Amino acid sequence: MPMEELYAITTRELAKDLVFEIDDEPVTLSIRGVLLARTDSKGYNFSFFELSEEEFVLVVQMKGFVVYLGIESDEELEEEVYPELVRALLEHLAPQIALLITKAEKDYPGRADLLLDDDMSSDLKEFFYGLLVKHRQGKPVYEQTEVA
Repeated sequence: MPMEELYAITTRELAKDLVFEIDDEPVTLSIRGVLLARTDSKGYNFSFFELSEEEFVLVVQMKGFVVYLGIESDEELEEEVYPELVRALLEHLAPQIALLITKAEKDYPGRADLLLDDDMSSDLKEFFYGLLVKHRQGKPVYEQTEVA
């Protein structure tokens, strides 16, 4: 039953539309995908990847797990609003992500699983399924580049 409980937490706590005020304008953000994966690091960290002006991925790492949240905006977002947006998302979603990871710590036997695919765009699907394969194969997730 552990996977069913993780799916239930994801559906109940993370599969939602969020409305934030950014630059005095309401913006609706929809969580379209959630990927849970184990990581060797026990530290806390977060990252943000822009896939397009309307799609991005928020990555939160804690307690040996990393959670990828595929998020779609109802309008194009300018790069200068990202710091405010990430802060608002982390403030709002940290308790739900912590709940998911706490449950995974106790019962999750796998390496990586896609817990939510809510009508993701083809770009988000490609990104998420690429991550899923890399995590399951134990390959590095991020491309390494040389210093110029």
